[in-house]
Amino acid sequence: MKVEDSHRRLLHHSAEGHAFLLTCATLELAGTLTAAYPVTAVIVPAALLAPKRWLKITLVTALSSALVILFHHMGWVQIYEHFPQLATHPQWSRVMDWVASYGVIALFVIAATPLPQTPALIFFGGVARPDYLGVFVAMLFGKLIKYGVFAWLTAHFPERFNDGVGAMLGRWPRHRRPPGSEETKKI
Repeated sequence: MKVEDSHRRLLHHSAEGHAFLLTCATLELAGTLTAAYPVTAVIVPAALLAPKRWLKITLVTALSSALVILFHHMGWVQIYEHFPQLATHPQWSRVMDWVASYGVIALFVIAATPLPQTPALIFFGGVARPDYLGVFVAMLFGKLIKYGVFAWLTAHFPERFNDGVGAMLGRWPRHRRPPGSEETKKI
C-alpha cells in the first residue's frame, strides 16, 4: 500500500468528524519528522475533502511542521557540534551563504519556498546563534504562506488537483467531492 493511499483513507475517514484537523496535523508532523513524503501529500487531499476548511488545514499543518522543525533545529545544533563538516557540503553553500547574510529573514523565505531547509537549519544552528524563537517564528510564518497557497489553490480550483496532483496522490476519482457536499448527494 502506498503512503498516499493510507493518507487518503485516513483523511477521508476523518473528514466529517472532529478528528480531521488532528489527523492533518499528525500526518504533517510525521511527514516533517521523517521527510518520507511531501507536504502536498497531506494538504492537497485534505483541502479536496474539506475545501471550506482550507485555512484551518493551513494553520494546523504549519504549526505542526514548525514545531517539529524547532525541535529538529535543536537537534542539529547538537549534531553540528560533533560533526562540523556537515555544514561544508558544496551543494548547500548557496543556502548557507544566504542564511549567513540575512539570518532569520532567510529562514522565513526558505520556509515559504521549495528551497531545502535542512542546510539552512544546520548552518543557522551550528554556525550562527541558536535563536530558537526566531527559527520557530520564521518557519511558522513561511510555512503558513506556502501551505496556505497550496490549500487555497486546492480549495478554489479542485478540478486542477483532481486531474493533476490529486490523481498522482491516490487517483482521486474526478466525480468525488467532499463528503456531505451537494455534488456528492447527486451522485
